[in-house]
Amino acid sequence: MSAKPVVLFIDDDSFMLKALLRASLRLQQGWTYYLCDDPQHWPSALPDGVLPDLIVSDFLMPDLNGDMVLAQAMALYPQTVRVLMTGDTTEEVVSSVSLQAHFVLGKPFSEQDLQQLFGCVERLRSLQIPLHMRQLLGQADNLPVLPAIIRQLRQVLAAENADLIQAVDLVAHEPVIAARLLQLANSAFLGYSRPTHSLAESLLRLGLRLVEAIVTLMAVDQSISATATDSSHRAISEQAFKQAGIARQLAHAAQLSPEQQDQLFVCALLSALGPLSKLKWQQDNSIIPASINGINSDSVITIYLLTLWGYPAALCQLEQDKCLYGATPDPADLKPYILFIASEYQRGCSKEYLQNSARLLQHIGLQQAVLQLPVPA
Repeated sequence: MSAKPVVLFIDDDSFMLKALLRASLRLQQGWTYYLCDDPQHWPSALPDGVLPDLIVSDFLMPDLNGDMVLAQAMALYPQTVRVLMTGDTTEEVVSSVSLQAHFVLGKPFSEQDLQQLFGCVERLRSLQIPLHMRQLLGQADNLPVLPAIIRQLRQVLAAENADLIQAVDLVAHEPVIAARLLQLANSAFLGYSRPTHSLAESLLRLGLRLVEAIVTLMAVDQSISATATDSSHRAISEQAFKQAGIARQLAHAAQLSPEQQDQLFVCALLSALGPLSKLKWQQDNSIIPASINGINSDSVITIYLLTLWGYPAALCQLEQDKCLYGATPDPADLKPYILFIASEYQRGCSKEYLQNSARLLQHIGLQQAVLQLPVPA
């Protein structure tokens, strides 16, 4: 990893390249920037041995469009954050690049958009994940999905009167699909200033046609043939779903706001991304350490993917605080404790143990909620 982040901008419009460079220098003067106005030969814009942290490409360009540029970038530099800039944010464009691009930005861009990208790059670098793992995580097919649920979801979405509640329930049982749809629902191209952690709101924002297009693409690009893998995938996904339900139940008992309840539900659900990545890598005989920088590698991988896909820093920090339960700096913040309790309970810890954890908070409602939890299946 180079001492300074490296950024490559690709656009056939030289004026746009200069505008991007000027804005970037105002935001991050110490970074290294490369410009390319020839999309067909974009790799030659980088000196030998230089690995880019961020590649930003325009979409409509002569001879080679941005989606193809990012597909090539994914093959050459899978560890790199990939961004598509376009003035055309229709369903067809967004769905077509949902696997190649981590971010889709509408034109004209804003400095806030660039700042979000630069912040994402800095957070990824701070995790200090080895290059070979970052390359695995940056590939389009780095996470398995369960084919049966994809087929069911496509059938629900294709119905004349699609049932939103049924679609949300299916999505909640498949953390990979949930993560992708939430990522898009919070992306800059939709123009929402307020982030959402609600799966129902995400589906409404995207529209059922776009959701169906994304799910269809995932069905095409994913394939799992081994029965054992299907079984392992189902177990991980179901455990995360149950853990998310417990987190919501505890958050409700603690009288947290509905928005915070949604945040905890989503955080617990998406905690499956790390174990699911490992499941895919085990098929390829990749060796993954149990911990990275003193934190469970499941959580580190989850945090990396959420950061890579543009999730808010607060959500990533929540996953990390859950792992550092005993060292959480703010004992008044119930959210990481609730996630910790839900995770430990789903792993089979006794209610007595969890009650002791809850008593540390001196929160009667949370203690009672732990007592009322059902016996884990």
